[in-house]
Amino acid sequence: MLPGSERKNENSSKGSLTKPCVENSNENSEEWKRKNSSSLVSTTNNGDETIKPEVEIANSEVEYIESENLNDLDDVDMSLKTLLDGLDSKDWVLVCEALNNVRRLSMFHKEAMLNMLENVIPLIVKSLKNPRSAVCKTAIMTSADIFSAYSDHIIDSLDPLLVQLLLKSSQDKRFVCEAAERALIAMTTWISPITLLPKLQPYLKNKNPRIRAKASMCFCRSVPRLVRNRL
Repeated sequence: MLPGSERKNENSSKGSLTKPCVENSNENSEEWKRKNSSSLVSTTNNGDETIKPEVEIANSEVEYIESENLNDLDDVDMSLKTLLDGLDSKDWVLVCEALNNVRRLSMFHKEAMLNMLENVIPLIVKSLKNPRSAVCKTAIMTSADIFSAYSDHIIDSLDPLLVQLLLKSSQDKRFVCEAAERALIAMTTWISPITLLPKLQPYLKNKNPRIRAKASMCFCRSVPRLVRNRL
């Protein structure tokens, strides 16, 4: 015969398998974050803390803004001056804001950012690798707008973007996967096939079958455009 407390724990465990408990209280949510903060981060060799890939905390501070809903910047010069620092910030909310500013600059002031692309794109790639989904998805949306604005101007910097987008479009997290697929469509739409196809060819033989499949889809979208351009 089980003591009362053990029976209570056993019943609670059984119940949790069929009816998870969802806590909506902000106070309890903050308490949970404080108690579990040590399990949410890992420490790198240089002492920096990073979010563990298997852990994600929902945060309402970041809004995913579709391209057509982006507004122009109030202060373009200041945004340009602070852009690289924002993209390289350790504050993920600031990184997302900087990524959205990249999108705004590419849409409304693309000539002003053209000379910065060689520094901007590696930081976008860094955000694509970020384990936090909000940063990763915002970086994916930024990539799509970069393709639309700059097309063949980014071909020399395309490789690291391409491999990350192929990886993200092949993963199981649906909303990230769908955003990456849209970015790949933008890539094949705006970058000329004669420059894009050689970049895609190595991935057609990739060991990962999902990456091969995504690369093949990109290849198939680009080939008809090459034929039309030659006619």
